[in-house]
Formats: sequence, C-alpha cells, structure tokens
Amino acid sequence: MTICIANYNKKVSIEKLIGQTADAHGQVDQTTDANWGQYCTAWCSVMSKGGREFWKVQQVNADVSHVWKCQYSKTMADASPAMRLIHEGNTYEILSVIDIDLNHMEIEIQTKRAV
Repeated sequence: MTICIANYNKKVSIEKLIGQTADAHGQVDQTTDANWGQYCTAWCSVMSKGGREFWKVQQVNADVSHVWKCQYSKTMADASPAMRLIHEGNTYEILSVIDIDLNHMEIEIQTKRAV
C-alpha cells in the first residue's frame, strides 16, 4: 500500500498538558493555554463530518467531528486522548489515535472540536 504524502497539506500541532496553574480546587486548568506545551507537529490530511467516507466513522463514534491522517512516526503513534490537536488556531480534543492496519505507515487521529 502506498501513501500519497501530497495529501498531507494541513500543518497541525499536538500539545500536551504541562501546566502548573491550578484552579481553586487544585486541579490543573485545561482551559488555560499556558498549561499546554507543544508535543510535536505534523502534516496531515483532514476529513470533516461532511465527507462522504466519514459516514462510517460516525457510526462508530458520533462525537467525532474531524479525522486527521498523517504519515506514521513513533511520536505520533504515542499521542493520546490526554493531548489536543491545534490547527490554524482551532483546538480539537483527541478522541483516539490509531495506527491504521498496524502497518506503521499512517496514523489516524479522531477528534472533536473543543468548546
């Protein structure tokens, strides 16, 4: 199987929680951008809810609003739902990170728009 990397035309940043700023209850405030730091960046393709092929994904998880695909790397494979994805100033909650077919060729990141 060949992957066309020319389709990876969206630059994204994956961020992880590193913050020190706690709220009144001592919990790290995940809504404060200062509590997040860059984990990695990647070039991805994206499919939104309106995509024709996206319908199958909606049946599995109705919360998914965007599916991002990028070239496999160990760093991207280690991303997790505790992290978030940023693209053009928009924040997306990571719901799952999948090594497609366990081939170590392409990663799929399912997200939903953060509120």
